[in-house]
Formats: sequence, structure tokens, C-alpha cells
Amino acid sequence: MSIKLHSPLGHGRTNKILVTAALAKVQVDLVDTQLNENNIKEFLQKNPFGKVPVLETTEGSIFESNAILRYLGRQSQGLYGSSQYQSGLVDQWLDAITNELETDAIVVALQVLGYVPVNQGQQKNSLKQISNTLRIVDTQLGKSKYITGDTLTIADIALGQVSTFIFTYILGEVERNKYVNLQKWLNDVNSLPEWKQVFGRPRFLKNPFPQVEVVKEEKKEKKQEQKEPKQKEQGKQKEQGKQKEQGDDDDQPQKKEQNPLDLLPPSTFNIDDYKRIFFAEKDIQKNMETLFSTIDLNGWSLWLVKYNKSENEGKKLILTNNLMKGFINQRLDQNFRKYAFAIHGVYGEEPNLELRGAWLWRGTEVPKEWKDHIAYDYHQFIKVDVNNAEQKQLFVDYWIKQEEDVSVVEGLTAKSLIYFR
Repeated sequence: MSIKLHSPLGHGRTNKILVTAALAKVQVDLVDTQLNENNIKEFLQKNPFGKVPVLETTEGSIFESNAILRYLGRQSQGLYGSSQYQSGLVDQWLDAITNELETDAIVVALQVLGYVPVNQGQQKNSLKQISNTLRIVDTQLGKSKYITGDTLTIADIALGQVSTFIFTYILGEVERNKYVNLQKWLNDVNSLPEWKQVFGRPRFLKNPFPQVEVVKEEKKEKKQEQKEPKQKEQGKQKEQGKQKEQGDDDDQPQKKEQNPLDLLPPSTFNIDDYKRIFFAEKDIQKNMETLFSTIDLNGWSLWLVKYNKSENEGKKLILTNNLMKGFINQRLDQNFRKYAFAIHGVYGEEPNLELRGAWLWRGTEVPKEWKDHIAYDYHQFIKVDVNNAEQKQLFVDYWIKQEEDVSVVEGLTAKSLIYFR
């Protein structure tokens, strides 16, 4: 019986186990197990807590990712330390990485990626803890090549996985550059063939995800509290008048920044009218004729947008679909809907899925809303020349071929489609 790892494909904890197995030269077969499958009776026999990952060995099952790392590390000279003391150091850093870094990283990531409501106080505390821990780690890595000394261990693999996660989803370039020793060490880890084979090319944030502003609603006062004596109210007004005379304009409403798209010359094309026509007209081909006959190409433009995925992306439909919805529905400024219309989707087959779509937006260049997108640098924007028959037809194909699991565009089957409207 071969050793089997029951865990989701592409998950960080899955990856650190697969890297460790490769370094230890232990054959491990991955059984892609999604979280919603964990309640099946057979799986609960492997892990009564109903969680992944689980390593199924000839002797029995082992759960908890760090326990699995230790099991695999013991099968290789040095990965779990070359002495009892070294093994103790490995355990020390494994616990510290989990308790002092990974836990808070998950708290922040779930909020910035939109999986749970934002709690600014909690997020602030977790970010502070992450920074403090990374500073300690950076200092340690300034003393030795690896986290426990001069030899790579499973503690480095665990730290590499969490650090990559943090720099991919939480901390931007400015913050990352504070940790010089950590970055140098991470580059060395990322260069390992076993690491690259599993994690692929790293894609770190340039700027952190924008923080969601929480607007506090003013509490409504009780009616009896609103009824104040006339004299007291007059005194208030008099005092407020004095403050204004003294130049106290703190309460004056700030002028809202105008969207550059509103400053463009007037256009004959009305996107709201077209959207209504698009969804009212059952003949999609007729929709396209309406678009090309009414669009003002001096004030609007058509685009093909494609995401340049990393080696570790596009493996599973559910993950790729979540990635797409996060990009379009959460990370793209939603006010942009007033100026744009698109059909965007997941195309292809597992494990080679692609994110792409056809867009119509105000202006003739890539707008600020896209340039401010957290993954802007990883997208390809092709402006459609309507006089180019091939480009025009490709745009049409994305807009009219909308049957999921049936329609094919550029040789790829449409798996999941969404409108941006």
C-alpha cells in the first residue's frame, strides 16, 4: 500500500507536505479531498475530527499538517534535525510559526479576501502580531542560513509556506522590504526544485488589498432626549456660529474626488440603455449588431481581458471560480459598473483552467479602476479593433457563447460565467 495524502489540491498545507515528501524522497500520492467531503463515514475513520490533511500510511492514519511533516521528516537525514537538540529547535519553530504567525495570517486573509466580515480591531491586532513575529524571524535568519541553523529542516518548509501566503495575500512590497534576511532566505527556498515543482512561481503583492471602510451609524436619540429647552438650543446655535467665524471647518463635507471617466467628452452611446436592450433581447446575435451599430468608439472601447495565472493556479474549478469572483466582484471597484459591461469566465478543463472575458468600458484606454486592481500586473488587456475581423469575432464569441459546459471559445469550454453589469 502506498502512502496517500488526503487533502485539497493547491492548498498551502497540502503543498508543504508534498514538498517535504519530495525532499525526504518518500512517494506520496495525493487524493484530492475537498472540505465538503469530510463528513463521509470512511473519511471520519481516518480523522474523527473530519478535517484535512490526513496522511494514510501502512500503519494507520496521521492528521494535523505539522504531525505529518514530522513523520516525513524523520525519514530523511537532517530534515527533522540531526540531534535531539536540533529536533527540539525544529519543534520550537514549528510551534512558533503556527501559533505566532499562521493563526493571525489566516484571521487577516479571511477578512481581506472577503470570506468573513471585516473586524478592524481584530485585523489591526493580527497585523501587529504578524509584523512582530516576522521581525523576530528576520533577526533569527540574520544569524544562520536556515531557521534552526545551517541545514534545511521541516521548520523552513512550514515557514516558507506561511511567509509565501502572507506576501501573496496580506503584506505589500513596502512592508515586505523591511525583512531583508527573510526575503533572502525565502528566495533560496523558492529556488529549490522540490519547492518550485509544487508551489510554482511566487506572485507577491505590490500593494496590499485596500481596507474596507466601516462607516459608523449615528445612534438615534430618544425623542425625549431630542426635546431640549429652546434657550439651550439657541445657545448651541450661537456657539456653533462662533466656531464657524473662527474658521473651524472640521465638520464641513469634503469634496468628493471626481472619477476621470466623468471628465471625458460627452458620448452618444448610453451604456444603461444598451444593458437593458441586452437582457431584454433574446436574440444574442441581434444584441451584437446593436452594439456595433450604436457604440461610440471615440468615447468607449472593447477589450479582451486575460489573467496570466501562476503554475499553481487553475487546477480546480471551485478554486478558480472563487478566484475569478474575488477578482471581479470583490477587488474591482464596484462603482466601475456604471461605466462598464462584461462577460467574464472560467474556461478550459481541470487542471488547465483559464480566466478571461470580453469587456466594454468608458474611455479608450485601460481605466484607473483596473490599474488599481490588486492583480492588474497579472492581466493582459487586448484592445479590440472592430476593423480586424478576427479580433471582432473573438469578442463576439465571448459574448454570445454563454452555455456553461457546452460553449467553446478559443478551443476552451466555458465552465463558469458571470456578468459585470
